[in-house]
Amino acid sequence: MMFHTGYLTNQLQGNEIKGICSGIGGKIVFPVMKHLRFGAEGYVSNHHYPESEGFYKLGWGGVLGEYQFRNKRFTPVAGVTVGGGKVRDLYPLAGNYSDNQVDEVIFKVYSTMIVAPHVSVEYKLTDHINLVSKVDYLFYPGIDYPDDVASGPRIYFGILFSR
Repeated sequence: MMFHTGYLTNQLQGNEIKGICSGIGGKIVFPVMKHLRFGAEGYVSNHHYPESEGFYKLGWGGVLGEYQFRNKRFTPVAGVTVGGGKVRDLYPLAGNYSDNQVDEVIFKVYSTMIVAPHVSVEYKLTDHINLVSKVDYLFYPGIDYPDDVASGPRIYFGILFSR
């Protein structure tokens, strides 16, 4: 399980995103060779518009491949995840959510392909528990609406359990 935070931006005029995101997720990996491992991961990143009650939520996941540089306690890892994600973006234009009146909002839901290169460092606490610190950046190849999606670096901290 890993928690993350990061800084997101997009290029859309009107309901632009520039701010901190946070979220949770995890990964599972299996060693294939001495330095290679494959698996899957998935996360949810949330950003709340500071001036309103709107939100931008990205749920994403996919298959991953990693190369680990073996060491006794510290293990640097480089990898990439390829998969997909779904964005839910609610941006209020006018109205008040606390009354029972009609509000004006922009609500977008769309899917996208995701490529996420990452680097991480794992610290071995015991034979079965590793502390993890990871940095990634999401790319959206072939997307038809590149100004809508928010991207930026994310920093993860968490624990991996192994056998």
